[in-house]
Amino acid sequence: MNAVQIDLGFDESEREGIGALYWEAFRRKLRPAFGDDAVGLRVIRAAMRSDRMLVARSEGGVVGVCGFHADGTGAVELSMKSLRSHLSIGGALRAALVLSVLAREEHPGSLVLDGICVDADQRGAGIGTSLLDVAERLARNRGATSVRLSVVDSNPRARALYMRRGFVPIESGALGLLGFVYGFDRYTVLTKELSS
Repeated sequence: MNAVQIDLGFDESEREGIGALYWEAFRRKLRPAFGDDAVGLRVIRAAMRSDRMLVARSEGGVVGVCGFHADGTGAVELSMKSLRSHLSIGGALRAALVLSVLAREEHPGSLVLDGICVDADQRGAGIGTSLLDVAERLARNRGATSVRLSVVDSNPRARALYMRRGFVPIESGALGLLGFVYGFDRYTVLTKELSS
């Protein structure tokens, strides 16, 4: 594998590829809000916040991203305004309602991660671990004392990575019948306390 460099943000020439990577990783959860892959991908690409994403690159281009929340906004800003720029009023209201179940809240003193994904051809090469390392440094630099994330039950590989990296479960929940809509039933919230 080529050396990987991780930086905050992306340039506009990378938006299309990063959007595709993000959509591929989270399509099953996000598609119910849009009902159509092309529409969902278009909305996600347009709503991505460069200042809320750590981007892993190798010589071949972008190989992974790690989104995070800051100042009330996540990696993909799916506000009513951004939804309305691509959807009808009814479509935007439907999308907002469906997406509200997936919303993450900020927690004082904690950097909340929002969507870690690695290119399928690069998984197992340590890119996810490197993204987590940089996210921890970012958290410390911003004065946070912990990093927080959630993982769905249908992604045991990611959960195993987080546990190896020192994250511990602090709560869990279930979607019940809504699990059929989003493609997962249970989720676990994990946190890692950062040493000084």
